[in-house]
Amino acid sequence: MTKRALKIGFGIGFLVVGLFTTIGGVALTSLVGADGRFELPETTARSRGYALVFDAIYIRGNLPASGSLSATLGIEVRGQDGDDVFVGVASASRVSRYLAGVGHDRVVRIDWPGGAGTEAVLGDGSVPEPPGEQTWWESSDEGDTASVSWTVRDGDWAVVVMNADGSRDVDVAGTVEVELPILGPIAIGMLITGLVIVLIGVLMTISGAKAPRAERGAVPIAGPGPPPRPDA
Repeated sequence: MTKRALKIGFGIGFLVVGLFTTIGGVALTSLVGADGRFELPETTARSRGYALVFDAIYIRGNLPASGSLSATLGIEVRGQDGDDVFVGVASASRVSRYLAGVGHDRVVRIDWPGGAGTEAVLGDGSVPEPPGEQTWWESSDEGDTASVSWTVRDGDWAVVVMNADGSRDVDVAGTVEVELPILGPIAIGMLITGLVIVLIGVLMTISGAKAPRAERGAVPIAGPGPPPRPDA
């Protein structure tokens, strides 16, 4: 294989890799921005019981409490009927004891855009105490619009949404925001790396396709003609 063919082959390979890396960088940058933050679409959910519970947050590993590797979960909810609502994050075991015997709904999936799938948990008629009176929440808030910001760490966690007075029939709309600062530099780095690889691929392909100067400027020289024919 000639040197020119190798340049063209490697150039095309660099172009393909660079294009995919650039597309990935553009997609990640548009999703998380430079600060590594992205927000999920607003979702509505309803429970005929006393609470909506998302208890599938299983975190394993020693996550840092600060810095670019720390993850922050932001949740904001508002009542659909204008009443005050409550949102709190706590260990799953605490929430399980608090809602023992209390009818509520578990959020088992998020249906984008705008909905959530729930599973009813039947109770024995127990009525919970108002959630704001409990002191074991990791992070909590209540009001016509309630919001929490919680730094994710190791453990089994649950997010609970209720009416602020602890009454039944919870009907809310909410958004979730996740911030992981390291994603911002990663996205920008992918974009820059992809563009550099594309440039290398273009230069290599052009270099391989270009004929050597000696070939471009060569002037054909006529060789000696055939020997003269003897006179008849």
